[in-house]
Amino acid sequence: MTGTRINKTARASVILATTLLLAIALRASDTQSSEIGKGFGFVYDSAKEMTVEGNVQEIITHPAAGSAVGIHLLISSEGKTIDAHLGPFLSTENREALTLGAPVQVVGVNAQQHGQNLFLARQLVIGERKITIRNQRGFLVREVPERKTQISKPVVNGGAQ
Repeated sequence: MTGTRINKTARASVILATTLLLAIALRASDTQSSEIGKGFGFVYDSAKEMTVEGNVQEIITHPAAGSAVGIHLLISSEGKTIDAHLGPFLSTENREALTLGAPVQVVGVNAQQHGQNLFLARQLVIGERKITIRNQRGFLVREVPERKTQISKPVVNGGAQ
């Protein structure tokens, strides 16, 4: 009798778990079809991409509370100030390439966060340097540093000196 009760309980648990997973999967597929690139409140639609050219007015590395985390680049372009969100993954080398007054080109889309306009940068061009910030679907890309090959010293006499 105990074995039958365990089997019924196990079967009910499996049915419940399967139903929950199916409901989650259906909800996810509905969301993906209606909200392209939505994540963390932003919608990235590559069909609405545009290119902004201007000069670096300000580099914000620690944005105010409630603002998108990561580096913000304030760009003056055609008499306007554009807040370009670069995210938190910009390498030290690329951060150092950003200087006040430098001409830049940014490809991305406009978005709003807490009533503020924000330009979600997908690509940043500084001089000859092209930096990928987001992929085509709007997800931030983490820069992978180049590996430096270490040249080892030749071993003499099995390492004995």
